[in-house]
Amino acid sequence: MNTVSFFPRYYFLIVQLLFAFSCTNYSTTASVQAPPTLISITNNGNSNFTIKVRAQNPEFIFQGYRLYSGISEKEVQNPTDLNLGTDCVLASSTIVQPVEYTFEIDPSQKDNATGVSCRIFATLTPGTYIAMRTLGLAVNLQNSTSSFKVSPSSNALIVP
Repeated sequence: MNTVSFFPRYYFLIVQLLFAFSCTNYSTTASVQAPPTLISITNNGNSNFTIKVRAQNPEFIFQGYRLYSGISEKEVQNPTDLNLGTDCVLASSTIVQPVEYTFEIDPSQKDNATGVSCRIFATLTPGTYIAMRTLGLAVNLQNSTSSFKVSPSSNALIVP
């Protein structure tokens, strides 16, 4: 075997392997996503609402948003269980920054209307409060599991 041709061909691979086994500078804590800002909510009739949301989430782990509703601002911004909200998972093609999303809140299982980024299947009651959190993908490399990690809460709006 000619060692002159062997060395340049595999040099890159050898360096990468050495670097991979010697690198210990990684984080075991999940990235915190930026919370969205709720701009407005409009009652469209028949338990159907439109929410305008401004958000900035360029991270690769960005997945979508979770809506919380409740009887007080404190309840929606600090729920007892962060998993109790209703999710809207967006396609990766919608990650353009900065962006203003239009969400439709509707209890029926209809398709998205034109210009709507995502439909959230939920029932809202006028006079209650809503807030949202950003969903990020959290991966646990030790046991090969993944879950959603939520951001801090957005501002709260009163449902008209």
